[in-house]
Amino acid sequence: MRLAVGSRRDRSSENVIPMINVVFLLLVFFLMTARIAPPLPVEIESPVAAGKPFEPGSDVLIIDADGTPYFKGRTGVEAWDALATGTASDVLELRIDRHAPGALLAQSLARINAASDATVSLVVED
Repeated sequence: MRLAVGSRRDRSSENVIPMINVVFLLLVFFLMTARIAPPLPVEIESPVAAGKPFEPGSDVLIIDADGTPYFKGRTGVEAWDALATGTASDVLELRIDRHAPGALLAQSLARINAASDATVSLVVED
């Protein structure tokens, strides 16, 4: 009795590529749905930088990156003095350079608060 050699398929040569594909798809799925960063301790709503378009008015305080203020054609200490004498409207628009440090913004807001009763509107780009 003769048996045909090679007629039966060897079980060890079965294709495992589909199983590897499924494993990689599951890996990608779990990586995409996992939380990489820890959650915040408190839920907050971040501010949105959108609003009305900027229209220069008479009461615009501009502060450049090195902290020099510009107000109504005056610069430096004269600008702060002009702000202290009064504003024509109830809203003071503040434009500060994006490269200015945050401490400069805080100092400027404190100085504006001491010099004027106007509401400060910070002009940003969206």
